[in-house]
Amino acid sequence: MHTTLKSERGMALLMALGAIVIIGVMIGGIVFVSTQDYRIGGNTVRQARAAAAAELGLNRVPQDWNLADNQRLNVGDTLTKSYTAPRGASVKVTVTKVSGVTFWAVSEGTAGALGSQATARRRYGTLFKLDMPQMNFMGAVTTQGNTTVSGNVTVNGNDAAPASWAACGPTAPPVAGAAVVTVPTVNGGSVSVSGSPPVLTTPTAGDTNTYFNYGSSSYQSLAAAATLTYAGGTLLNGVGPIVLGGVCQASVNPPNWGEPTHASPATPCEGYFPVIHALGDLKITTGRGQGILLVDGNLTVAGNFSFDGAVIVRGGLKMTGTGNKVSGAVMAASVDVNDNVTLAGNTSVLYSSCALIAALSASAYPKQAKERGWVDVY
Repeated sequence: MHTTLKSERGMALLMALGAIVIIGVMIGGIVFVSTQDYRIGGNTVRQARAAAAAELGLNRVPQDWNLADNQRLNVGDTLTKSYTAPRGASVKVTVTKVSGVTFWAVSEGTAGALGSQATARRRYGTLFKLDMPQMNFMGAVTTQGNTTVSGNVTVNGNDAAPASWAACGPTAPPVAGAAVVTVPTVNGGSVSVSGSPPVLTTPTAGDTNTYFNYGSSSYQSLAAAATLTYAGGTLLNGVGPIVLGGVCQASVNPPNWGEPTHASPATPCEGYFPVIHALGDLKITTGRGQGILLVDGNLTVAGNFSFDGAVIVRGGLKMTGTGNKVSGAVMAASVDVNDNVTLAGNTSVLYSSCALIAALSASAYPKQAKERGWVDVY
């Protein structure tokens, strides 16, 4: 028998084609894996840049804060800030006022080409709170000096907004009418002292920290940053707002201490709450103002003067005459044994948390709130 060999022509071509297919599949797989790795790496870089941009936006909020927004913004109002971050990233920050002293900020960072799939976004949110002086107002009047009250005097620790202020929120819990070391002396007249309780005798009223230390700030730091400064022994008449060309003018003399009488629409000086510092004794006869009043010596108010905000006196306080009114709170440290508090004539001292918050927050910058104040939105 003879074996006949069949032709094997074309086998090499088939093997070559098979090898090409296998190599092509391998190359395709390598290209696919490399492309995916490149995309993952690019996405990771863009996500990191977007996250850094979002962090940048939150950090810029307190740095670029406009103090005018403290009073200009109402609860629910928003403002938007935009920044450019390194390597082509950008960030938009939306700040919403959620209460008188707190703001919710959402920062959205974007990296990559806008409108394409190669875009990364990151949003962070945090709660900011105005870093206000933490003053211990235990009553409408707080003093460690001997207090004498006579005439038609009203001291009220029940919280109430100033008469013409419409933007105040809910009232705060009442405080004492007078927080003192010794019980005040009442010398006849129509005297009304109310609050919870009307008169609080407490050793805290005799502690100098009550009058001069305010948490992260102090009497000295407030005085050093005063908007208006007066020499000791100054006599002021006709304190009142000064407006030129529709703009509130800061003025030491004639004294412009803002406009405590609010109207609709608002007048230019309603949002002006200066920090006023007298380097010694100060006497005021007529006018109106708002803000924080710091007096290194004795304060004398001789009639027809109204003030909304915080009044802090290192020495004694004397209010006589007709038409004197303070809405907010008064503290008289009476550092000298002869420094006393005298309230006489037609005088009213009314506790107002709204007036205090407005005055103390006007010059305060925001800081990040503690205890879960930051959140990763997505």
